[in-house]
Amino acid sequence: MSRKLSGKGAQAPPQRSSTASGKGFRPGEIGAIVKARGTAIPVALVYPNTYPVGMGNLGFQYVYQVLNSHPRIAAERFFLPDPGAGRNNDMRIVSEESGRNLRDFPLITFSVPFENDYPAVPRMLSFAGIPPLRKDRGPSDSIVIAGGVSVSINPEPLADFLEMAFIGEIPDAESSESGIVSILVDLFLRGIPDRAEFQERFRDVPGAYLPSAYGFDYGEDGVVANLHVAPGFPERVRAVKRRKKGSAAPVSVLFSPEAEFGDTLLVETNRGCGRGCRFCASGWIHLPVRHSEFDNFREQVQTAVADGRTVGLIGSDLAGHPELETILSTIVESGGKFSLSSIRPEGLNSKIIELLARTGQKTATLAPEVASPRLKKVIGKEIPSERFCELVEKLVAAGIPNVRFYFMIGLPTETDEDIRSIVEFVIECRKIFLDASRPLKRIGKIGVQVNPFVPKPWTPFQWAAMTPLDVLEKRMQIIRKELGKLPNLAIRIESPRSAQIQALLSRGDRRVAPLLLAAADRQGNWSRILKHQETSLDFYAYRERSEHEIFPWDVTDHGISKEALYRVYSRVISGK
Repeated sequence: MSRKLSGKGAQAPPQRSSTASGKGFRPGEIGAIVKARGTAIPVALVYPNTYPVGMGNLGFQYVYQVLNSHPRIAAERFFLPDPGAGRNNDMRIVSEESGRNLRDFPLITFSVPFENDYPAVPRMLSFAGIPPLRKDRGPSDSIVIAGGVSVSINPEPLADFLEMAFIGEIPDAESSESGIVSILVDLFLRGIPDRAEFQERFRDVPGAYLPSAYGFDYGEDGVVANLHVAPGFPERVRAVKRRKKGSAAPVSVLFSPEAEFGDTLLVETNRGCGRGCRFCASGWIHLPVRHSEFDNFREQVQTAVADGRTVGLIGSDLAGHPELETILSTIVESGGKFSLSSIRPEGLNSKIIELLARTGQKTATLAPEVASPRLKKVIGKEIPSERFCELVEKLVAAGIPNVRFYFMIGLPTETDEDIRSIVEFVIECRKIFLDASRPLKRIGKIGVQVNPFVPKPWTPFQWAAMTPLDVLEKRMQIIRKELGKLPNLAIRIESPRSAQIQALLSRGDRRVAPLLLAAADRQGNWSRILKHQETSLDFYAYRERSEHEIFPWDVTDHGISKEALYRVYSRVISGK
């Protein structure tokens, strides 16, 4: 059975018309797509955070482009209202393109790249008058699906809110006639499909995870004892990966001065990373490594430079891109500017440093992660500290006055001595930094960003326990005491309590759903929420897993052997 779409949006406000220039309805926004009502299926594309944050996310923009490239789909954007926009009970979740309410859309798709945004999913549904839990929705309610990196890694914390989770990478725009998009079009052209029909159509579609077809039993110790799968459904849902070498690279299609990166053209230059860092989920789930050829996005880069936009290159292995120097030279020689999301020291040769300086960049970011040689081996990122010291000197000499370092604390096998190695490393780099800066008669700053380590699914460290809060705070104090009063040095340490919640959400199962509902209602007051809920933070964040434990995310398959990951972990823990 299907319910006709005429009921949805019957009371909606008049649609605002688009302009030929593609300008949006916020001041300065360019690129909004508005299709005439009645000619296409209305699809809500929701980012569970504010407009500036969502508009700065390339994955969200890419989904917008892919959906709207289909002639029978009209995707409209939704964002969480800015804080202070209204009281909880009178906030309106409305479309950027037409001003219609979220509840007027038969299909709601969430793009969720970060775990900390999970509470906004039930919150936005509730604001819109849609029952947040799947079990409470009826035939006239919208169907809700979600995707994004965090959902692909572990869909279970959001499972009770979704009819479907998409596992993997969104197919290329030119492939939108096949797979999930074409099935959605076929289903929703006839109205809102019956839930049973929806589930049946997606039963064996690659990347489609239907939570209602899966169930978990838990032992007395709270650990998953069994996984039940409905007949005809795969035991594990294999992630979709874009593999076509000649495919167009994802690029920004929307620009707004309010966006997190302003009017920057964001370009994804590669997927996957073969470096094997044991803490990085993105590097593992996006294997194999795929670099997009420059010819696939050269035209967009040239247009952006001509329009005066900065080109922001994004990729998990920018240093490994075979054409990186050519790309950057082309931008600079054309009079443009670029920024890099991150780049390993291997990619910072003299030419690229020169190009960075020529664009007027004031800060270079380096990520040693750790400083002691022993811990470098543990995490699988064995870049000598001397290499970072050399880069500091070269960057300053080239005219880049500021340097930022990223470190993690709380890694498996870490000791206080490893933390003191960070202090010694920073002091040594600061000396080199000051010596290189003085002849230029300009001394900038060294920024030190310290983040507590959160063990993530689909990495060798997925078995590890998070370091206890009191130990983290002690090690943070070592850094503050030794480095906090040094001139030309700024330290920023992420809250360990925030990292606790991220661990809970990234490694949780369906029993986390009540916490998300409470967080949605109380706007993320986690201290109060955990105090009044039975779910134990210790169970999810501070417990080392046994070798053969069934994980909630075992329902997905990213093409990585669990046994191989454990072999790496066991060697690390045993000191081998």
